[in-house]
Amino acid sequence: MVYYPYSIALCLFTDTDLKTIFYENLIKTLAKLTFITFIFSFSGLLSAAQISGLYQSDVLVSSQSTEERQEAFSLALKEVLVRVSGKSSVLENESLMGVANQPDQLVQKFSYEKTEADISLVALMTEAVADQESKTDRDNFYRINVVFSRLAVSQALKKYGEPVWGSNRPSVLIWLASDDQGRRSVLSSGAETPISQAIKRAAKTRGVPVYLPVMDLEDEANVSSSDIWGLFIDSLHDASARYAADSRVVGRLKQGNGSNWSGQWIFELKGFVYRGDIDEQTLDESAMLMVGSIAEILAERYAILGGESSLNSKVELEISDINTMEDYVAATRYINSLPPVNNAQLNWVKGERIRFTISLNGYLEQLLQHIELDTTLSEEVSQSFNADDSAKLYYRWTKLNAL
Repeated sequence: MVYYPYSIALCLFTDTDLKTIFYENLIKTLAKLTFITFIFSFSGLLSAAQISGLYQSDVLVSSQSTEERQEAFSLALKEVLVRVSGKSSVLENESLMGVANQPDQLVQKFSYEKTEADISLVALMTEAVADQESKTDRDNFYRINVVFSRLAVSQALKKYGEPVWGSNRPSVLIWLASDDQGRRSVLSSGAETPISQAIKRAAKTRGVPVYLPVMDLEDEANVSSSDIWGLFIDSLHDASARYAADSRVVGRLKQGNGSNWSGQWIFELKGFVYRGDIDEQTLDESAMLMVGSIAEILAERYAILGGESSLNSKVELEISDINTMEDYVAATRYINSLPPVNNAQLNWVKGERIRFTISLNGYLEQLLQHIELDTTLSEEVSQSFNADDSAKLYYRWTKLNAL
């Protein structure tokens, strides 16, 4: 088959009606492409997001000595433990900190990079670097990137009764108004400001998929800066719908005297509302306080607790629309990838339906919440549920999202 450019193809039509049909089809096609482009422009905001880099961290060091490298490993591991568990309280687990103080066995690889970047509070630094913070000569600083074993870190957390939060995490849409010495503005994804940069750094540190609105003409028509400043989160419902995020935040920050900020925020997740205050904090501390609190809330719902708290309960999961071997392989891989699933055993295959018996590491509710995070499975609404059938789940396989 030979394809012609539109200009050449148009010349092939001699009948006026055919030309009209051609133009109508062309306009429809372009309209579809425009719509698809619009949808994909927000694809990063749809439902949950895969977080990369959960098991690695950067630390500033002043040399490549063994002593300072060991300190850097320990600092990096503590950051990773907080990020993977979602809980800052893991740093109070004495047994786990015993592992963190001897981190070599968990290190997978590391590398050094010369850096002339200014030291900031958002970068982990060894004591040797902290001692030199006030010095102007920073040419001898290095950034050491440490990557830890995913399996070793997860096993350590589970062994000492701490949760493990998977890489598929709920997306968070943040509506934030700031007042910088009387100049009020709303944060947007297209503008790099000190506040947006601080939020992105905090989100990376805690492993939270945070997004800011684009604040285009549609957002400006539906959102009032006064509503954001007033923390009227219900007023942002329609404006938030276009982003299809799993949760949303509305907040305000005001700079006081000097470099400190104060404010409040409200976080809404699945119908539950949480509130927090920021009182005379630096910009990075303010962002970390808000994002860190959100991480703790999300981890409470989605992280799987290890140790003796693991329930090991079982549930039957039936999936329809499995029509090919590729569907079966992808569905099996998907089920086993869900954090609450310890093991999935195929029970039977009937036509285009398959049924698994699943052994859980956590609660049934957690399994349902993780399935809801994406669109790989859609609930079979035609099925009836009752008290005797509560341990049987029915879903439909969505081919568009096949792994």
